[in-house]
Amino acid sequence: MASTSSTPPDQYKKWDAFISFRGKDIRKDFLSHLLKALFGKQIKAFLDENLDKGKEISSSLLETIEESYISVVIFSENYAESPWCLDELVKILQCKKTLGQIVLPVFYRVDPTDVQELRGNFGEAFSQAQHGEEVKKVEEWCHALKEISNLAGWDSQSRNIKSESELVEEIVNVVLEKLNDTFKGDYENDDLIGIESRVKKMEELLFSESVNDKRVVGIWGMGEKK
Repeated sequence: MASTSSTPPDQYKKWDAFISFRGKDIRKDFLSHLLKALFGKQIKAFLDENLDKGKEISSSLLETIEESYISVVIFSENYAESPWCLDELVKILQCKKTLGQIVLPVFYRVDPTDVQELRGNFGEAFSQAQHGEEVKKVEEWCHALKEISNLAGWDSQSRNIKSESELVEEIVNVVLEKLNDTFKGDYENDDLIGIESRVKKMEELLFSESVNDKRVVGIWGMGEKK
């Protein structure tokens, strides 16, 4: 799989969360509810709307994963049949190990054990994705699937999850908590998600040239969250 250059951990990030998903499984229901809830909490989430249009993942998409603080991986029945999704997963695991990216798996209507052991419907989907692929790439996919599916996350079929709305609420609350924790201690207001990196970016713009320059900064944004 093509790889982009490593991004330093403290580099300015463009996205709060990257969503990895299989479009035909969840786009019109669960995913739409999740995105609405994320945006409602002013969490800047990225998802690629072109996942079903080809097999080769683009370098720009790999960079987008690097530029995200958190990756939310939604394992659904047909997730593993997409080489594109599996390539995303390999990149996400790389970012977790090299950049300390937070990764949160969601098992949507699939048994977590089926994902971890590549069996059942999930195993069948993975078998379809292997056709014509190099052995090394398949090994990378297997490793990424097993590593990420063993992380703490959510099982939509758990007895503790009473409804999809409750699942969405739990995911969003944890994403918000993780983002706040990332920047806690630098600023008194924990609700300012990602503020540290934004301030650094502004400082670069303000002090990039002579100190004798006169500059005006206008700040525009949404009001305080309730």
